Amino acid sequence: MSSSMCRSRILASLVAVLTLVAVAGVAAAPAGADQLDDERSPKVTVKGKKLAASDDIGTPDDPAIGKTAPTLRGRSLSGEKLTLRNDGTPRILIFLSHSCPHCQAEVPRIVEAAQRGELEGVRIDTIATNTSKRLPNWPPSKWLREESWPFRPVFADDDRLRAFFAYGGEAFPYFVFVDADGKVAGRVSGELRAGALAEIARRLAAGDPLFEDSGSR
Repeated sequence: MSSSMCRSRILASLVAVLTLVAVAGVAAAPAGADQLDDERSPKVTVKGKKLAASDDIGTPDDPAIGKTAPTLRGRSLSGEKLTLRNDGTPRILIFLSHSCPHCQAEVPRIVEAAQRGELEGVRIDTIATNTSKRLPNWPPSKWLREESWPFRPVFADDDRLRAFFAYGGEAFPYFVFVDADGKVAGRVSGELRAGALAEIARRLAAGDPLFEDSGSR
């Protein structure tokens, strides 16, 4: 599957104050795993049950909502051992591909939100995935450094995109929202509308559900 391929992603309603909609409704699909090399973990280990991919992400019907987010073990982009796990802190996992134009457009907006203090109260876990020097804008470490990405260390996915697929990923950029109990509160792929990530961070930090009917799960 070429990284130039795009897929539509129509995102349905959250609570009245928050509707997540991908800008232009698109996100980039991953390249074939056989293209991946360098700036990647030798092998990502997944502990816990993987989250299923679904056409219902971004809606209250997402089957991952209420599921425990799996633990990821691998390496950072700089080579240190790194584990991403639930530790009682609300988290936003952001999966980025250096060659994805939607990731390239979204990253500066996330940096600006962080600089405005809009993402306080949550931890941002960044996962560089779909990495290959055969793809544009390589390497991801240089790209993120030039963008002044403030969330480090950055977790490096492996050649089989085990981290990405463990969270049910299908397209980039990909966001998974995890509450303080380590349960998935929601997922979305594609570029976010203005202010959406800040509102999600506020709700996660406050312990508020992202969806009106999340409490019934």
